[in-house]
Amino acid sequence: MPKTAVSTGPFVEVSTKLYIHLPPCFATKPIEGIQEQLNGFLMRYMPQVDGVVLAHSDLELLQSSGRIMYDSPYCHFWISVKLLVWKPVKGSTLHGTINLQSPDHIGLLIYGTFNASIPSEFIPKDKYEFNPNSSYSRVKQGEGDAGEDSSVSVTGLLSGEWVLKSTGESIGHDGVIEFEVSDLIRTNDMLAVTGSLMKVPVTERRPSMMVKPSHNIESLSDSAQKKRSAPEDGPNASQDSDLKRIKKEKKEKKKEKSEGNKEEKKEKKEKKEKKEKKEKKAKVEA
Repeated sequence: MPKTAVSTGPFVEVSTKLYIHLPPCFATKPIEGIQEQLNGFLMRYMPQVDGVVLAHSDLELLQSSGRIMYDSPYCHFWISVKLLVWKPVKGSTLHGTINLQSPDHIGLLIYGTFNASIPSEFIPKDKYEFNPNSSYSRVKQGEGDAGEDSSVSVTGLLSGEWVLKSTGESIGHDGVIEFEVSDLIRTNDMLAVTGSLMKVPVTERRPSMMVKPSHNIESLSDSAQKKRSAPEDGPNASQDSDLKRIKKEKKEKKKEKSEGNKEEKKEKKEKKEKKEKKEKKAKVEA
């Protein structure tokens, strides 16, 4: 099970174990191969740590040698690594920069990278209203030093925005809105945040669409990983699985062959009976 070392808002450092499948081209440089595989996790949602991996560090090999199984040239072994993960929690507060507004929702960028949306049903209508005649500057991710979202304005104005009923002022402060996380949705290996501008009871929050990870995580999943890959000591579950699959396939082929032989014997018997009947009929007519 991963241990949370440091937590700063939605950013968490997690120490975990991973089962690596190293290609033979990295046989003489395993660290380089492992680093390349870990880089493949960056900016992707990882169910095992329930968040988006931003960085990795403190790599350590947990075995002095790996395993090569069957005719696969890959080398399999365990490692430990520390991952920096972005994993906001439902009910927590975040800040997002507005990049789109419509009567249905408000689109936001968090830290100039992560998408968020506030549906209209989570915008208090007694306080805000959508003004189709108003206009606002749209923002996009940039390299400038424009606050925590590192966003810059796009040339031109877009029509229609949410405003305060009492004053007609634009929603948020300088295009930045503070909101509560009501749901987290996994889309294309990333996390999309659904927010709310009103206090939403837990029972009324939208059901999560994310694949929920197991809480007994030791690597890629303590329970699932043990089924798919070998533990450091003891029999290999994946070998047993492959053997069962091979036996099952052989049994099915044997059954199909047996059924085919039965059909062939049946056809021969029918042909023989027809031939005998034909011969008997010829004798009678003679």
